[in-house]
Amino acid sequence: MRESPDERSPDGRPFTPADYGPAHPDELSAIARLARLGFGQSRDLFDYHAALFGLGTIRRLLHRQGSGHTVAACAAHWSMKQWFGGRPVPVQAVAMVAVDPALRGTGHGSALMRALLMEERAAGAALSVLCPSTLPFYRRLGYGRGGITCQWSAPPAAFIAANPAAGKAAPLCPADPLDGEPLAALRLPLLADGNGLPERTEAMWTHALCPNGEQSDLYRNEAGYIAITPPQDRRLTVADLCLPASEAIRPAMTLLAGFQAQVDRVTWLGGPDDPLALLAGDGVTLDMREEWLVRPLDPVHALEARGYPPELEESAVFEIDDPLFSDNCGVYHLEVAKSVGSIARTAQVAEPAAQMRIDAFASLFTGHASARSLWRAGLLHGEEKMIDRLHRIFCGAPCWMPDRF
Repeated sequence: MRESPDERSPDGRPFTPADYGPAHPDELSAIARLARLGFGQSRDLFDYHAALFGLGTIRRLLHRQGSGHTVAACAAHWSMKQWFGGRPVPVQAVAMVAVDPALRGTGHGSALMRALLMEERAAGAALSVLCPSTLPFYRRLGYGRGGITCQWSAPPAAFIAANPAAGKAAPLCPADPLDGEPLAALRLPLLADGNGLPERTEAMWTHALCPNGEQSDLYRNEAGYIAITPPQDRRLTVADLCLPASEAIRPAMTLLAGFQAQVDRVTWLGGPDDPLALLAGDGVTLDMREEWLVRPLDPVHALEARGYPPELEESAVFEIDDPLFSDNCGVYHLEVAKSVGSIARTAQVAEPAAQMRIDAFASLFTGHASARSLWRAGLLHGEEKMIDRLHRIFCGAPCWMPDRF
């Protein structure tokens, strides 16, 4: 890792490895305080999440002053798999990044995240993913725009006229929201067909289906499922859904249309081509579009783990500049065939390589931004024929995920 000038405490002392590490039980109150100041999270909700994901997922950075110390910054992270091009890529999800307000701007947040990224890379993660509260801070750490989360809404009546009438579909029946195993099987086709969807851990399933610790009402059939929370303020919130086929979409729309007397709007999270948004009638709106970020940790691992267009046989040469991890810097020769990519690192190439920083590579890798879009924006440099090769290699379905952490 390259040395960074901001990895020093306010008194000028360099941060040491002893400053960063797993949270101890007697530090939880201090970490809960940072979560409250950073995100307005109550102590009860903090304790719920800490118990759900485990104390071992929390990291903290200490601020030492004299013979004492305080918790200056904290974060949580856990391992999961995220699907790109029809194959799973090992990633680390990052959440709850918070710094004591009195110590912001002193390098503690940067030092915490750099140490966290080093730990994640050493653990074998190819990518780091997070939902940011600010973009400039994370861009300096090498994160790039990875994908989106869309929040849609519509009046319940919008699901009546547009309800597909053709075909037969089994009704949705109540199911146990604490049992994610059968739901994971229903969700697998979406993982394989899309880009960016996480393969949820047990804790993530509970987080999705029991928001803030309250169980949702889950309905499913053999084709898909939908989970809703009780109506509040004339609004019905869909906690989670998986509607990969019309046999699931039709009964889900019937279910939502049945709330006309109780609510004015139904809200749900999805992608830019969400099936409910495509089929709903008058009144459907895109209320929110948020971007989440990706930080490549090991480009070779990431490129060889993800999938590619199955009929494509192509090669490309590109150079990555990574200000944080010098091992990532250099020229990559990518060969794609039968949906599999193979990588060679070489200093000598037969044709000019395209060049990009690690944050631009993040957007290219996930498919959130095409090679031609990055090229036009000045974030990817090279000859047009090489840009076209990269465009073909990384084209695919829109990159999105509904999970927010």
